[in-house]
Amino acid sequence: MQKKIIAVAIATVFSAPSFADNSNITVYGKLNADFESVRNDKATLATNATSLTRVVSNASYLGFKGGKDLGDDLQAIFQIEALVDLNSTSGNGFSGALRNSNVGLKGNLGTVFYGNWDTPYKVVHNKIELFDNTHAASALNITGRAPYTSTTGANFNTRQKNVVQYWTPDYSGFQAKLAYSPDNAEKGTLVAGGNKAVWSLGAIYENDLFYGAYGYEAHKDTLAAAGSTVSLTDTANRLVGAYKFKDGQIGLTYEHLSIAQAAASTQTVSRNGWELSGKYKFGDSNIGAFYSRANDLEGAANANTGANQFSLRYGYKFHKDTEVYGFYTELRNKTAGLYNLSAGNTITGAVGAKLSGLGLGIIHTF
Repeated sequence: MQKKIIAVAIATVFSAPSFADNSNITVYGKLNADFESVRNDKATLATNATSLTRVVSNASYLGFKGGKDLGDDLQAIFQIEALVDLNSTSGNGFSGALRNSNVGLKGNLGTVFYGNWDTPYKVVHNKIELFDNTHAASALNITGRAPYTSTTGANFNTRQKNVVQYWTPDYSGFQAKLAYSPDNAEKGTLVAGGNKAVWSLGAIYENDLFYGAYGYEAHKDTLAAAGSTVSLTDTANRLVGAYKFKDGQIGLTYEHLSIAQAAASTQTVSRNGWELSGKYKFGDSNIGAFYSRANDLEGAANANTGANQFSLRYGYKFHKDTEVYGFYTELRNKTAGLYNLSAGNTITGAVGAKLSGLGLGIIHTF
């Protein structure tokens, strides 16, 4: 009832007849913040912080979504979702970042939409992710990434702008998703070279006991410069599986990344990686843990560029919408590795650094 009242208020403020015609607008959100301390063992390097204590607003957001029946089993759909910064000291608390937002059509043949949305490759991993994807303890600090010592520091865990996506209907637990994003750039010898388009594919099957998924993504012409004839493509393949049992699950991810090295080169290098995770619920409490590993990039010049990470989590739910949680994470780079805590929660890293974090957080959803 409260959500409907808020929805009516929003419609009134914006005076939009199209909103007033819809009775199924949903206002929703999540507030996730923690108090944490993160450390870097490379304290001898003057350019690197030893430690940092902070309050972090993680993937907090506010959104509203809905649809309108167009007849013949066709529906117009929309969603607008904005990142909320609980640490904001100025403005209205919105960071200006747009999260999953779209407009499209849904019918018997599937769903198609335009907007800004998580890629299917990223989404296939969500089932076994124990933290929000931008959390300091997230597995995506390593999974789906190249080390920052590579030319591009390629990242396949993205929310892609300028995207068109198509989702098949759910066929007895099976669904496929396809995304294409053009680079929205002018073409010609005097402007940025190549066609930096992104293709992403996800295929998922799920039932009461099993979750299985395959993801593929290609970032075309990642290093092409003005007038360049070099055409190198970053690619990623990911397999995800989970066995579900009463009050818990065990998940496994394997992936293979192929990454362009330099604009003047015709070579790409690859690396393999894997992740094992598990979670279990007992009463109002839950526990979870994962271990992830990125092998070295191939080739003698890339020796010891790998890393591993493990995270532990304990949560207590006062209500289905409110949880307090604690966590510990540790990310260990090999001697030439440069992986870091997630982009939203970094402490300045260094080649070969060990990064760790300990924190206590609160999540409330509505």
